[in-house]
Amino acid sequence: MPKDRYQIVPYTNTRHKAPMHRILLAILLTLLLAACDIPYVAEGSWDVVYVLPDREIHATWHIDEDAGLRMEGMLVMTIDEFELAGSRMSWSADAPSPLDPAGETQRMNFNGTVNGNRFAGTLYTQSGNLTVNGSRR
Repeated sequence: MPKDRYQIVPYTNTRHKAPMHRILLAILLTLLLAACDIPYVAEGSWDVVYVLPDREIHATWHIDEDAGLRMEGMLVMTIDEFELAGSRMSWSADAPSPLDPAGETQRMNFNGTVNGNRFAGTLYTQSGNLTVNGSRR
C-alpha cells in the first residue's frame, strides 16, 4: 500500500470545546452588562396622587438611585429607608399621616410597582392605607 493513501491524524476531542466557548461567552456577556450603568425603571420625576376617602392630594416625587426620594407638595417628609428593585420601589418614613386630623407623626411604609410611565402602590399608615398613583413627568 502506498503511504500517501493513509494519514495518521492525532485524536482531538472537539466535543468539549463548544460548551467551554459558551461558558466564556456567558461570562463575557455578564461582565459587559455589569459594567453598564442601567438606570432603575422608577428613576425620574413623577406627578403623584394620594387618594384619600374625601379628597386627593397632589405631589411630585423625584427619584434617583443615589439621592433617593425627594417629595414636593403638601406632604413633605424625609425618607430614611428607600429601595429600588427592578420595577418595584419601597420606602419608609416617620411623618404626619394625611389621614390623621391631629397630624401626629407616625411610621409610614410605601410599596409600589412601576409599569411604563405609570406606577401604583399603597401607603400604609397607622391611621389607614392610601392608594397612591403616579405618572412620569
